[in-house]
Amino acid sequence: MSGTAVAGSYRTLLADPVVARTFVLALVGRLGYAVLPLTFLFTVRQSTDSFATAAAAMAVFGSTTLVMPVQARLADRHGQRVVLTCVAAGFVLVLGAAALVARGSGGAPAAAWLAISVLLGLTAPALGPSMRAQWRWFVPEGPARVKAYSLDAVCEETLYLVGPVVAAAVLARGPAWHGLVLVAGLIAVGAAGLVSSPAATVTAAAADLDDPKVLAGPGASPAPSDAPRPSDAPASGGAAAPGRRGSPLGLAGMRRLLALMAGFGCASALMYTGVAARADAAGHPGWAGYVEAAVAAASVIGGLAWGARRHRRAWPAQLAGTLALLGISLCVASAMTSWWLLGVVLVGAGLAVSPSYTVAFVAADVETPPHLRTEASTWVSTITNLGSSGGTALAGVVVGAWGAGAPLAVAGVVALVAAAAAGSLAATASRS
Repeated sequence: MSGTAVAGSYRTLLADPVVARTFVLALVGRLGYAVLPLTFLFTVRQSTDSFATAAAAMAVFGSTTLVMPVQARLADRHGQRVVLTCVAAGFVLVLGAAALVARGSGGAPAAAWLAISVLLGLTAPALGPSMRAQWRWFVPEGPARVKAYSLDAVCEETLYLVGPVVAAAVLARGPAWHGLVLVAGLIAVGAAGLVSSPAATVTAAAADLDDPKVLAGPGASPAPSDAPRPSDAPASGGAAAPGRRGSPLGLAGMRRLLALMAGFGCASALMYTGVAARADAAGHPGWAGYVEAAVAAASVIGGLAWGARRHRRAWPAQLAGTLALLGISLCVASAMTSWWLLGVVLVGAGLAVSPSYTVAFVAADVETPPHLRTEASTWVSTITNLGSSGGTALAGVVVGAWGAGAPLAVAGVVALVAAAAAGSLAATASRS
């Protein structure tokens, strides 16, 4: 794996065929999660003839995926090959059962779909955190890993552009449950790609993931280690304890990071919901899609640019910068009356999205010992999603109270408050 052990171009990261194959197959699987929301929503809708039931099923699915950090801890302890194989097999079986239920002419009661939603959430394989754990095995800490996380975040952002289009094509051609079969196939491919990687057998108990011999891979020379840099220092003021027990939530630096990412998730959801509310109020719901596509494209560009740079500041200062860009852009966008200007200003917000995720995943590595890093990465995603759920709910209240234009302003305030908190953390860390 020595080809990925030094900082270089994105092409260098994928120069090793094992790394490239693992990453591509993992992306195929993660595409399934981008296709699932619409196809599952409309599968339940067509089966029960109730959008309320469909929405409730989606909410239940989203809430039960909170068990993913537990799955990540098991993967750290027993290796991905065992855990991902079992969990993905269960997920595929539940999707198959859901397709069979939907195919039945009589439909199914709401309770059955809620039960299916619970099982889907409990068995959903953590493909994204698993891939990030493998990146930690393939590349060392430092610029190369930042580049790997940037590439990962950018590609995931792109999947959520492609996924709804794929789902729409499925819905246009036949019943929605066909999409569940497609998702099952995509997830199976992604899980198979991850468990077939040599990194899938590594456990925290077997090796320290930051050991250069592990990072270099089997049969390769140890990778050169980067000199310590400011961005490698824990914001909590000291190295994470190397003990083999505990949880990332027990570490002060991780709790601070997760609080900031909850704010980021809340602001992001307010932004997207606010754009949809304005489009609906204007009588052109489709306009929201164009603006969101512009934001996503800007996020891809921002992520690639961020990963190409060498960052010297500690992660709180970096996150303060990305959150400030997000907040300022949203505040300015809230004053825009022209849809063209709104889209242009929100490009600034989009530039901050992927870099924020990249900084957060690097920070999770910095703030936790190696045996907790898969779980820590999963908590970053989980808490961001929880923040997004809260932001979506808050947007509904804000629209009802102050109108369709208000969520963008509230989103800007939330992002700026989070940026100020990150800046305060950076200042405290620099003085200690």
